[in-house]
Amino acid sequence: MKQLFLTFLMLLSLNAFAANNLNFINQRIPEAPPGASVMAGYMEINNTSNEQIDITGVKSPSFESVEMHLSKETDGFAKMLPQKKLSIPAKGKLILKPGSYHLMLIKPSKWFKQGETVKLNFALSNNENLSLEVKIQKTKSRAMKCAAGKCGGM
Repeated sequence: MKQLFLTFLMLLSLNAFAANNLNFINQRIPEAPPGASVMAGYMEINNTSNEQIDITGVKSPSFESVEMHLSKETDGFAKMLPQKKLSIPAKGKLILKPGSYHLMLIKPSKWFKQGETVKLNFALSNNENLSLEVKIQKTKSRAMKCAAGKCGGM
């Protein structure tokens, strides 16, 4: 019984440690024009653990909602497919970038300008939570681009 209890404690400590094994690189939210109802979040997420870690949800006090999406071309049209989770493989990485996986930040509480920061709260598959401060960055072009240069009827 004692060994079972120690094994259980060890498993709990591994789950708690998993959140510390995610490293975020080049996290950014491109500045959007005043009045924009949607913004995007991009970053590289590295997993240094020996276990896959899933992001099961993202929230922010600065947005009404945050959705995880995958941009994908299907039948000649670029589509944004909602994702229930984003998986970062063991000892691997996941890159959130235009035309691929990304965060959709919906209905900002105000117009965010270059240099300001936004807090993102990540829920992980091991029931841990992780907070990240992400800077708003000026974009080279205000024109939004879609995968393969196609945005449906745009």
